Amino acid sequence: MTTTTTPSRVEGGDVVALRAPTLAWALRRTLIGIVILTVTITCAAWLLYASIDPDVEAAPAARAQPPAIATGTIPR
Repeated sequence: MTTTTTPSRVEGGDVVALRAPTLAWALRRTLIGIVILTVTITCAAWLLYASIDPDVEAAPAARAQPPAIATGTIPR
């Protein structure tokens, strides 16, 4: 067998021809990709939501101390 064989001169019976992907294969891969993307975005959103401290969000802004320079006193 030479190194420059053409498809018509392939020796042996174990020749596998490549097939083009079918529509079902493409749809299945697309669906798997969408599921992975949805799970990733959902987990990221849940982690972002879980990282928000509810006590900080519930604290009223009126309880904030004015700066010490404006009042002339040092808070203790």
